[in-house]
This record gives sequence, structure tokens and C-alpha cells, in this order.
Amino acid sequence: MTPTACADNQTPTSIVRKVQIMIKIGTLLAVVGATLLAMVLASSVSADALIDIKPGSDLNSINTSSNGLIPVAILTTDDFDATTVDPDSVEFGPAGASRAHRSAHVEDVDDDGDLDLVFHFRTQDTGIASGDVEACLAFETFDGTPFVVCDSVRTVPTT
Repeated sequence: MTPTACADNQTPTSIVRKVQIMIKIGTLLAVVGATLLAMVLASSVSADALIDIKPGSDLNSINTSSNGLIPVAILTTDDFDATTVDPDSVEFGPAGASRAHRSAHVEDVDDDGDLDLVFHFRTQDTGIASGDVEACLAFETFDGTPFVVCDSVRTVPTT
């Protein structure tokens, strides 16, 4: 039995294959669209949270060759309670460094009368490189709400 040609000389089998490919492309576009939407929603909730890299320092200078620790505070504000952050979810810098100490500590780092959450990260684990001008902290609250919050940094020349 020979396949019947359609109006543009395509066989039913070739048309089915094209439809299958179109369905796969549609599925891929739906997944990409959903991922982009999730990223937009995640970044939109971050406006309520603030961090302070190296609390007490306006310049947030980081020596990228240091073997020391970088303190990062999640600040409590009128719109966000830092104590709702799940410490196990926290990652810092381009490399997504885990916290250096088993626990964070609660302290009022900005002297506004409320409790902030302070973590420490090993400089070498953060992935912060010479010339970087900001670093970000990714975390979730205990209810699963994702945040990515950034602060400015100034990398100092290494010798």
C-alpha cells in the first residue's frame, strides 16, 4: 500500500511527524515560559527583604584572596521578618556558598530596635571575583517563599 499524497505532496506520516515536533516545541515553550514567570515572581518578592554585607561598613570591601569570613545580615524591616528565614536554604555569592557556621545569630546590626539574622561565609567559597560590584544572597522563608537579595561590594586589589 502506498501512502496517499496530500495537497503539498506530503504523506500523512510526514504530517504526523511535523505535528509531533510542533507539540514538543509547544511543550518546551510552555516550560520555558513557566520558568521565566517563576523567576519574575521570585525576584518581585525580594523587594521586601534587605541584606547588609559586612554590617557597619559602607564600602563592603572584600579581599577576594582572603581566607577569612564575610558577614551578611538579613535585615528585619516593617515588611519582612528576618527570623522567618530557613537557615538551611541560605546561599551567598556567585558560587552559592553555604554558611560557615552551623547556625546564624540574631542581632540588631542596624540599630533600629528589631532583630536581624547574621550569617558568615568563607570568602573563598563565595565565588566573588575581583571587579564584582554586587553579591547576592538566595534563601527561602520557612513557608517556602524564595528570595534573592543583593548588596553592593567593592573588591580590593590583591597583591
